[in-house]
Amino acid sequence: MIRRERRKSNFSQIPNETLRDADLSNSAYRLLMYMLSMSDDWIFRNSKIAKDLGHNARWVSNNISELEKAGYITRNRVRNKRGQIIEWERILHESPHVAKGTSGKR
Repeated sequence: MIRRERRKSNFSQIPNETLRDADLSNSAYRLLMYMLSMSDDWIFRNSKIAKDLGHNARWVSNNISELEKAGYITRNRVRNKRGQIIEWERILHESPHVAKGTSGKR
């Protein structure tokens, strides 16, 4: 039996598929859960993540790479008016995202 508390705020809803993803390492899974618990307008800052989770920037970077390979994080180029890339926007998905033109397999 599971007894759940009723919550009206300060909680996260995460798809069961994501919660049960056994293909992720424990570290990447922990980072994913941390990131998914943030508000929708939250902006990635590796240094802030590292500080909050008690790890270094390399740990964060390695696990973000794993989450990208698994389809949870995608990157979009942000270009200026001259077409130059000025930054990369990272988007976190609550379920694995399949990029266009891929087979759909992880």
